[in-house]
Amino acid sequence: MTTPSDPRVVLPLDLPQTAWANGAGYTREISVGTTSGPERSSDRHYTDCEWRLSLAELTRTADFSILPGIDRVFTLASQGPLAMTVDGIECTLRLGQKVEFTGEVAVTIELASAEPQLGLNLMTRRGSCTGRTSVQRLNGKVALDPGTGIVAATVLEGTATTSDGRKLADLATLVLGAHTEELEAQGCLLAITTVHRA
Repeated sequence: MTTPSDPRVVLPLDLPQTAWANGAGYTREISVGTTSGPERSSDRHYTDCEWRLSLAELTRTADFSILPGIDRVFTLASQGPLAMTVDGIECTLRLGQKVEFTGEVAVTIELASAEPQLGLNLMTRRGSCTGRTSVQRLNGKVALDPGTGIVAATVLEGTATTSDGRKLADLATLVLGAHTEELEAQGCLLAITTVHRA
């Protein structure tokens, strides 16, 4: 039996899919929590929590929802390209590239083809905590210490193996518990999610 202090591996296909209100995509919730640590996503709705990590599937050109009081980090988790306009500024993202913005600004995405794109989406409640996503190409041993604020690590490309032999690939996420975890990375593009109390 696992407890909130245990690490867990979250696989995208095991997560329920929720349609966006505007019909432009879907969200799979990886983890929500407080600054004291992750919680099971079913524990309570993310609007009651301090941070939320999810995987979005973007299916067509659309506007993002306006979310007052929320800060966001959006990291492209597919090959791209994905064109975005954030508060009037245009940018184009490819795998592992990210953009940070507040929930109050206007954001539009434009797909270059009919193929859906994927985004790793970190949302934090302003005034309560701050969040960061660090994307690194890694080989060899990687120590993930929750004491430094790390709450999760998502494999964007390549593979990584946990200390107990579980293999992570294809957008699998290791959600940390109370203790440091070690990964063995093999040509791994890893998105490391960090949350700190404000």
